[in-house]
Amino acid sequence: MLTFGITTTTKMASLCLFDDIKGVLCEISAEVSKTHSTTIIDQIDKMLEWSGKSLEDIDNVIVSVGPGSFTGVRIAIATVKGMFHGRDVSIFEVNELEALAYQSLSVLNTLTDKKIISMIDSNKEKIYYNEYIYSSGNLKSTSEAAVIKLDDLLNKILNSEDEYILVGDAVLHYKEKIKNVVPGKVTFIEDVNLKITASTFIEMLKRDILRKVDIHNIKPYYLEKSQAERDKEVGNV
Repeated sequence: MLTFGITTTTKMASLCLFDDIKGVLCEISAEVSKTHSTTIIDQIDKMLEWSGKSLEDIDNVIVSVGPGSFTGVRIAIATVKGMFHGRDVSIFEVNELEALAYQSLSVLNTLTDKKIISMIDSNKEKIYYNEYIYSSGNLKSTSEAAVIKLDDLLNKILNSEDEYILVGDAVLHYKEKIKNVVPGKVTFIEDVNLKITASTFIEMLKRDILRKVDIHNIKPYYLEKSQAERDKEVGNV
């Protein structure tokens, strides 16, 4: 059984090809300054070439549906729909905030009663975030996913009795400010593990915690309206 994972939700695109017997055959993570649309197909072609596999060999596909960049989320979904339309594959969608929380647990390799905050940077100190806790062998959300200003999130942490593990690219981008505002309230994992990797999706699939979807029904998971939608609303006022 061969599984392909993909995310282009943030500036970091990550691809993974996993064989049930041999394990990870190839994983590519590449950060771009603008858009993944011009590079993602070439990266997939290289991954297949290096692993000696083809699209026809793939049985499962896991795609991140966000939240994150409006363009980035659409690129991964459009790529999956274009490459696997009409093919006999099983499609699974993943919430990237949940995947980040799961990744932090995998990296720590231990159970903890600390809460986990997944943080995806939406620029200018605006954050997509959610809180999780590992309880009774399961990762559970303890809040509603939302868009929040970094200052408001740090105040929330500062005024809470809980301690937190932080994960996500926003942690990397704003680490010094976080350290200064909430010293002693948070645990940082290594920088190299703060950004999502598609191999995390594979681990979630193996644990049977991903939702299977029809390829025609994959929808982006946005936490806010696009700029075009906001401009349209203003124009209708």
